[in-house]
Amino acid sequence: MASTSETGHAKNVDNLGLLNVHIASYGAKYNPSNPAIAYSALVQLEADARQAVDGVSLAVARFQHAAASRDAAFRELLPTTTRAINTLKASTTSSHTVANAKTIVRRLRGKRAKPIATKAADAAIPDTPQPQHHSVSHLSFSSRADSFDELISLLASIPEYSPNEQALTLDALRAILQRLRSSIDACNSAAAYLSAARSTRNRLLYDPSTGVLAAAKAAKAYIRALFGGTSPEFKEASKVKFKLLLR
Repeated sequence: MASTSETGHAKNVDNLGLLNVHIASYGAKYNPSNPAIAYSALVQLEADARQAVDGVSLAVARFQHAAASRDAAFRELLPTTTRAINTLKASTTSSHTVANAKTIVRRLRGKRAKPIATKAADAAIPDTPQPQHHSVSHLSFSSRADSFDELISLLASIPEYSPNEQALTLDALRAILQRLRSSIDACNSAAAYLSAARSTRNRLLYDPSTGVLAAAKAAKAYIRALFGGTSPEFKEASKVKFKLLLR
């Protein structure tokens, strides 16, 4: 379902079309000196703006598909790393090696080795300095992929890590990593495409000099000058409302 703001942009274009219908009914009487609000120019602006609004809808769908594909790719990450760590535990007696692997996995999960103590105990002691903690929220998709890459490199350096399970081999883990990075790239590309589509739409609809709202305002002013402020023509045109949806 389209968002309220997205449907609002489409409504502005629809209302320009309605204004154009009124203008068409005036025939040769509507003859402004400003070429930007000539009937033919307004019809072209309506077509361009509608194409831009439709372009955003397509870009939103493309981004949503890319994001869903990325999320699906990342859903296999944590279960796979858990299985890999358990396989490592069964393959080596080196607690240091296992601890290093667990540290990487904690970063994947965004967890600390030890929870941060609450401030409740210190709150009763006046002027107790509070320790500064660095964020361990390594949950952006790129950083999670980087941490997984680091885990693969660690496992590759351990001769004992040689699982019989195909899904846990180094080649299989590298294939997962490639899927993760590809899904990130596709999502970033879709996000950039969506941003460009919205920029085009916003320019066509809301540019203060050449946009739909500016043209509609100028056309209404001309209709008022042409027929008079109390005329049926102006009253009908003035009923056609537009909303500035940029904030």
